[in-house]
Amino acid sequence: MTKLLSLGLDGAAWHKLDRMMADGKLPNLERMVEDGTRAPLETVLPPVTCPAWRCSTSGKNPGQVGVFWWLNLDRPTGRITSPTADSFDTADVWDYLSEEGRRCAVLNVPMTYPPSELDGVMVSGFGAPFEIDLDADSITHPPELQDRLEEEYDWQVGIDDVNDPGGVEEALDLIRSRFELLLDTLEDGEFDYVHLTVFYINVLQHHFGDGPETERGWELIDEYLGKLPDDLTKVVYSDHGHSHIERTFVINKYLIDNGYLSIESQAGDEVTGGIYTALKRVGISPRTAGALARRVLPEGLYERLVQSGYPIPTFELANRVNWEESDAVALSQGPIYVNRDRLGDDYERFRDDLKAELESVSIEGESPFDSVAYAEDVYSGDHLDEAPDLLLVAADEWEVYGGVTPSVIERQATSWTSGNHPIGVLLVHGADVTAGELQTRSILDIAPTVLRYLDAPVPTDMNGESFGEPFRDGLPERRTREPIAGGAGRDAVQDEELESRLEDLGYLE
Repeated sequence: MTKLLSLGLDGAAWHKLDRMMADGKLPNLERMVEDGTRAPLETVLPPVTCPAWRCSTSGKNPGQVGVFWWLNLDRPTGRITSPTADSFDTADVWDYLSEEGRRCAVLNVPMTYPPSELDGVMVSGFGAPFEIDLDADSITHPPELQDRLEEEYDWQVGIDDVNDPGGVEEALDLIRSRFELLLDTLEDGEFDYVHLTVFYINVLQHHFGDGPETERGWELIDEYLGKLPDDLTKVVYSDHGHSHIERTFVINKYLIDNGYLSIESQAGDEVTGGIYTALKRVGISPRTAGALARRVLPEGLYERLVQSGYPIPTFELANRVNWEESDAVALSQGPIYVNRDRLGDDYERFRDDLKAELESVSIEGESPFDSVAYAEDVYSGDHLDEAPDLLLVAADEWEVYGGVTPSVIERQATSWTSGNHPIGVLLVHGADVTAGELQTRSILDIAPTVLRYLDAPVPTDMNGESFGEPFRDGLPERRTREPIAGGAGRDAVQDEELESRLEDLGYLE
């Protein structure tokens, strides 16, 4: 019989869920909240799916695991690389539980491809190839589980675009398949620890905000919450929260305008910049304009327009940066990398000045940033030197965009209407759980709490601290152990498929 279910709801935020519960739309979640213990959950920075899920399952901050965003920047070359599961320099809770003889089922966690060997089963989540090739590396452990996924659940890793006709229905089908696999896994009763992450509810929120499309997703999730055994102990949490986007700060345009970032100009930049500005004035977003242009322009002209310049989407930025002539470059959602080799002894002064400049930015009397932080104030660990030098945290209703547009301030630079927020949700529910509320906890606290609940020793390199307040009998006495070496040491590479999928989701628009 399963002793603990860890259920990840990507992007869940209490202020959104509370509103739907108040409207009577999430009765099963409402009951779980009334019977269980809830808390706000603070995530890592930037607050994003990668690396937040793997930070939650390892109990370590990005400076320890060595992955900071969906993409990493190689400073010596300015090359952007794509992490895989093996890029994370860490072991996870399932590795430690497996060593203790505890059977684990790890289902759909982003950035777990290729799957690791463990005492149990693993199904890789987002980051795995969308096209499942039975002759290539399997997305599952053991490999033969992949056949069952396709035959019984019509399993898909992801979909191309929720904005396409039928995209919302496809996203709902993905959510459905995840929960059907979960219910069957729980019914098998052979696993001590089961973790499922539901990723595509986050995608619906990004593109449709609080609209009916997203509500349908949450109502479907609530339906499945009602099918979970009441006596099963559940730790339900999100990797980050969500907040409505009103305006966008285009950080790389700011860096260009201030002489810190050099971009290769191409023929047609002024023309496409003018087209972009005209479309913006009539309320057409860049993504919608791009889709229209792709349909109506003569063959080849659209491609030439995209190649020619503005707007430069995030995925194209690496091909346009003159890194040897640049002092800094940024990625979406906050990371700023400084060219230490170019600046040499002037690095510290430049970083201090840039931080102060960004802190002084004021738009209509308000800052677009909640904070501008040094890397060492956000991260710790062996990979601190690889971290972005500065980190922007967007203020409420702002988004930090890593592409380039003609203006530093945009109303909507991407197709997103709702963006990531540092505060997510935590809910503990089950027969051995008391009703109540906790003060804000850290997402790094999940892993040590899981280990202690299952009476397994906690490795000494975990940042997080376990919490026992929700459990009537507390947690077993804390035992410690030496860490397991994690990750295969494989360097990140440029993964064109992953980057294409991230573009479809809006991360690299």
